[in-house]
Amino acid sequence: MTDMSTETPEPTCGPGLLGFLAPGTPRLLSAALLALFVAALEQTIVGPVLPDILNRLGGGALLGWIATGYLVAATVAAPLYGAIADLRGRRQALLIANGLFLAGSVLCALAPTLPMLVLARLVQGAGAGGMVALPFIIIADRVPMSKRAGYSAYISTIYAVAGLIGPLLGGLVAERLSYTVVFWLNLPACAAVCWGVMTALAPRAATKGRRIDWPGAGFLLLATVPTLVLIDGIAGAQLLPGWAPVLAAAGLFGWIAFGLRMARAGDPLIPLTVFRSRTILLAALSLSTCQAVNIGLAVYLPLYYHAAFGFSPAMAGAALLALVGGIMIGAYAPPVLLRRNPAYKPLLVSAALAGTALAAGFTALVALAPTPGPVIASTFGLGLAIGMLYPVFTLAVQNDAEPGQMGAAIGVLAFMRSIGGTLGVSLMGLAALNAGLAGEPATLPLWSLPAAACALMALGLAANILMPARRLKGFR
Repeated sequence: MTDMSTETPEPTCGPGLLGFLAPGTPRLLSAALLALFVAALEQTIVGPVLPDILNRLGGGALLGWIATGYLVAATVAAPLYGAIADLRGRRQALLIANGLFLAGSVLCALAPTLPMLVLARLVQGAGAGGMVALPFIIIADRVPMSKRAGYSAYISTIYAVAGLIGPLLGGLVAERLSYTVVFWLNLPACAAVCWGVMTALAPRAATKGRRIDWPGAGFLLLATVPTLVLIDGIAGAQLLPGWAPVLAAAGLFGWIAFGLRMARAGDPLIPLTVFRSRTILLAALSLSTCQAVNIGLAVYLPLYYHAAFGFSPAMAGAALLALVGGIMIGAYAPPVLLRRNPAYKPLLVSAALAGTALAAGFTALVALAPTPGPVIASTFGLGLAIGMLYPVFTLAVQNDAEPGQMGAAIGVLAFMRSIGGTLGVSLMGLAALNAGLAGEPATLPLWSLPAAACALMALGLAANILMPARRLKGFR
């Protein structure tokens, strides 16, 4: 017997901080949010220990796949966990994801060679895909709509904190300990997640009589892996001659096969009603553009600050806090604004419009008057706009999805968020490399980096304008 989305939400928190450890929904939500933090932290903590891995296990083309493999596996796995959550229950899906992540962490720490480490990272990423997607599904089940915006703000904060702590903690480990420590650190956290899920005395309901669409998952894997490898290869100029057409053809074949499977399967991995929802598809598209801007700037802004202003790595990292801080602060505005007006489209359009205008101003500053103060201030404003958008996308999808397909809809959202991060690193990586930020001769002006962010924000704005105008259910 497993829990389903049709059960009645119970109170989501108790008195004080210890209320989040109370049996039932508070403990389950705490476990899910901890799982999300661990998976997000693992994405950022590994970068600083790559030199230690290089010294101990060797390098080569596989070294980059320590990071890329984790992201690819998580991206592909997210929709599959949405289906498992709909068909087998949220807690069972989270336990599977947590178990895979834990096993992958142990295998990473024990891997004797670089190829084994890459394979272990794929296992770890397969678990991370569920740890990232499932908290949104559990919140949709257990938290009334009027309180979900607050939890979405918590999630934005979790991502931001993981983005800040990961590189610092990874750097500390790289300087004083072994790279294996970053993987062993996951064991107590995963144990806490398992304890929280197993001991949460939450309501249960009968399992649905459907099957998981494994062929559909296979076609999605066939479509996604070549696509992400192609994007990653173009960004880093790492593709061997002749491989780009092969990857493009393989990806196209995979997407066509996946689409045909979804149209013909009795129990498709992602039901057609999800694909037919303009709200879900446009929200997922706009989320991917925001994530592209966020991740792309987080990776390449420090290089710009160093090249344009001579900032040291520490100073460049401190300047990046403006963008991250803006995202954290902005995420707490939607809960207040939506209580006053549950019609979310005006908020989406106005925030996206502000973000596009701020990105354009950022571009103009870099092109015409590049001084540190105004440039950093413009990134803070852009972060505020992105932070305001993040929670609303999740609420719009939760509001539109049918209860029995919540997992599939959130899986699509998580999938597009991952795709967006990869796309952002690719587009802004091309701009940064051609602008000479990596030491190569410049063929593009420096303002091409913020211009890429402006174009992505404009695409997200267009998606928000086309989104149907609806009100959130359950808001007073």
